Amino acid sequence: MEDYFPLFEKLWRELREFTESPGSEAANRVAFTYSDHASRRWLRDIWNQMGLKTDIDGVGNLVGISGSPPYVLLSSHTDTVPQGGHFDGILGVLAATVVAAHWTESPGLLLVDWSSEESSRFGISTFGSRLAVGEDRPHYWDTTDGRGRRLADVVASTYGYPKKPTLQLHDYQILAALELHIEQGTELYEAGVPMGVVTAIAAPQRWQVSLTGQANHSAGTPMARRHDALAAMAEVIAAVERMSQEREDAGLRTTITQISASPGAPNVIAGECRATIDVRVQSGRLLKQYRSDLNEVLKNISERRGVQASLGQISGEEPGALDSRLVALLSQTLTEAGIPHQPILSWPSHDSLPLSRHLPTAMLFVRNPSGISHNGAEFIGHDDVRIALDAYYHAVRAIHRQFQGGDSHVATE
Repeated sequence: MEDYFPLFEKLWRELREFTESPGSEAANRVAFTYSDHASRRWLRDIWNQMGLKTDIDGVGNLVGISGSPPYVLLSSHTDTVPQGGHFDGILGVLAATVVAAHWTESPGLLLVDWSSEESSRFGISTFGSRLAVGEDRPHYWDTTDGRGRRLADVVASTYGYPKKPTLQLHDYQILAALELHIEQGTELYEAGVPMGVVTAIAAPQRWQVSLTGQANHSAGTPMARRHDALAAMAEVIAAVERMSQEREDAGLRTTITQISASPGAPNVIAGECRATIDVRVQSGRLLKQYRSDLNEVLKNISERRGVQASLGQISGEEPGALDSRLVALLSQTLTEAGIPHQPILSWPSHDSLPLSRHLPTAMLFVRNPSGISHNGAEFIGHDDVRIALDAYYHAVRAIHRQFQGGDSHVATE
């Protein structure tokens, strides 16, 4: 068996040096920062030395082409959250690089390091891949980061858009898209298997609960006469957690991630309270039912506590089922290679989600012994990296051989 690990480890150690926080154990390559831009130039040089035809498009997507069409698209991302991990996204990009370096087959490979997969700077996840499949939205460009800088201005100054165009996948003949990624949980580790074949990606949605009561003096207002928005929100938080626990096995996971109350004075009952709910769901039917049930909960709380309640959507996507033919092929390929694996759902979102709406798409997960991600403690053992690299190469070859005689796919806009 070919040993792909030495090249991977060399590239992995070199990439670690591109960070906004030298000396930290965490990775800090937030989208469009100097370290993010510099790392893409470094990787482009690597790909050029390997003989790939390369380009960095107008929003920072790094593209590398090996061979002739039709292509298998191998992609992930190397940008990170602030103080993030060294495998999230990075594993997939470097694994694609290793596959391309050892590729001896005649069909082609299309490698992409997607720009701004993480939403931590501008609040938009999978930005580069969304644009590449034609899912541009006008409001994206006016979003701002924590320093008030517009996305449009940052992208223009860093990579040149709109003067320099963006990658458009519908211009390429693509058989399928494949992403290798660390599992951001412990399901594989607890099952004792190193690899997972992803069957679906949960839809990431952000909802906002708004409660309006009456601000009043905290000492002078009897308990029975209060319209306390914050106390009402405490009931909402408990209900959201309970409803998620009841529905998790069915494919729903929700979290209250932010909360604010006003006027926020130490001796004033809260007159208004807002909370953000992070919703991850595996089916549209379950999403619709959950929203209906949550609205009923809000109605009951508002009537009992004398507050007004509303539920709004900040952002949202539909769940993404990955290509069933590819799921079956990957499972068969890993079985034939003697690599233990199991089917798995992905709760976090990935670039494969927007890709799956336009291309036959598949994902492989590698077990994460701690379940920690978006953190410098994120880790995969060397043996599991070796297994993952071997599995990835086998999977790419299987896709080419299985799909080569059939119809290739042009991404739809």
